[in-house]
Amino acid sequence: MKTSWRALVAVALLAGFPVLVFLVVGGLAVAEYFFFRHSGILAVKLGIVAVPVSYALLKALFAIERTRGDTGSGVPVTRADEPALWALVEELAAAVGTRPPDTITLVSEVNAGVRERTGWLGLRVRRREMFIGAQLLAGLRHDQLRALLGHELGHYSNNDTRLAGLTYRGRRSIERALTGLGGDGWFEGLVRRLFVLYAKLYFAVSAAACRRQELAADAAAARVAGTAAMTSALREIEALDVAWDFYFDRYVPIGWDAGYLPDRLAGGFRSLLADEARAEEFDRIRQNPPAEETSRYDTHPPTAERIAALEALPEVPVRQDGGHPASEVLRDAATTLEAAMVSDFSDKAKAKRRIGWDRLVDLGVRHSVTRAAAGILGAGGTLAQALDLIDAGRAAELADPEHKPPASAGPRAQREFAAPSVRDRLSTVVKAYLAEAEVAHWKLSWSGPPEFVVDEPYGSELAAALDAASADHDTAPLRRLLVAAGALPVRS
Repeated sequence: MKTSWRALVAVALLAGFPVLVFLVVGGLAVAEYFFFRHSGILAVKLGIVAVPVSYALLKALFAIERTRGDTGSGVPVTRADEPALWALVEELAAAVGTRPPDTITLVSEVNAGVRERTGWLGLRVRRREMFIGAQLLAGLRHDQLRALLGHELGHYSNNDTRLAGLTYRGRRSIERALTGLGGDGWFEGLVRRLFVLYAKLYFAVSAAACRRQELAADAAAARVAGTAAMTSALREIEALDVAWDFYFDRYVPIGWDAGYLPDRLAGGFRSLLADEARAEEFDRIRQNPPAEETSRYDTHPPTAERIAALEALPEVPVRQDGGHPASEVLRDAATTLEAAMVSDFSDKAKAKRRIGWDRLVDLGVRHSVTRAAAGILGAGGTLAQALDLIDAGRAAELADPEHKPPASAGPRAQREFAAPSVRDRLSTVVKAYLAEAEVAHWKLSWSGPPEFVVDEPYGSELAAALDAASADHDTAPLRRLLVAAGALPVRS
């Protein structure tokens, strides 16, 4: 009953928004008429303020009924495309007591959702839509997928989606009204404060209703999939969200500047999830979901609160056949997940050449290291010239300009202070030259940064040669190594 009453209050407040708009606009119209009858100058002054305010409010008001919505990106899948997925959704819809969606779209998000296209302020349903994140299909177990889909379908059974669509458009309308109420005048400020207070009340009540709906949908999911399946799904989504952000920030763009993207985006993500070293990190997130800052305007309760609410309910056992990967509901998981994950690529991303992961990492890191080496050497500079500087006792000139020793340091102290920076920057230049000579490359590692691999015998000798050049200013070992590797010409 709490959910129903909160929802009704939210709808009542939304219905009150047009009333408030018409009261303000009507009051301005009456005042304009009165001033026009008695003072043309006052009527003009009021009109300068009243017209833009009335326009902004009425424009926001009529946005409530519009349901343009975004078409969005993604890969629509029909019953013929993915019969097993549709069968699962229809089975779960029957279990929670609702009609299945009319469409299912796979999207590139660590999320799933349902939506109803409606008319007449949400009273008439035109189409039901379900969205499933490809990352979820790539990382969840089958029982966790059942729980997640059961949660989303639970929103249909509670008529939450209709209210969600209505409250969403209401939020947008009130936001548009506040955005349109600009100006520095006292009157515009007064009207804006009035609508800000109304907006805070509406947002707080509608968000509280949404939070209740989420908990009710969680309970529905536990009934059809099992309590442990739903709680583990909530934990797994937290881990997948962190994993995807890490993957997209650290791995996917490795070859971007060189003009490349991976040809197996979904495959790479699954490889990251399967890596033993990374798995330990992700498991810590599962066991201890990140703390979330809460607000009265949040539409979802914190994950910890949702798990606690589920564990407080009578436990529902989990089906025994749900331990296999969720992606097995797809006919061709690799192809379908790949298409969904790249569906929101920009035109710039689509123009990049797609290559395999091993080649991507080597070319991408090589490109960035070569650029960094060019910056260290300066325009027209060479590795041979850098080694000559060291031989001439001017190694400090290779150090990072921002890595400066204290002004009071003597010559020896300055050399010692600069040595770590000289070694680091000299190492970057040497790596670029060895890679260009095709005796070194960068190797993909899902456990850490790309590994720099040098052919033998040069690999085992490189560290000592770099140490001698940067710390002892003895470039002979490094010169011999580079000449033998074909990365440096023989000195005449």
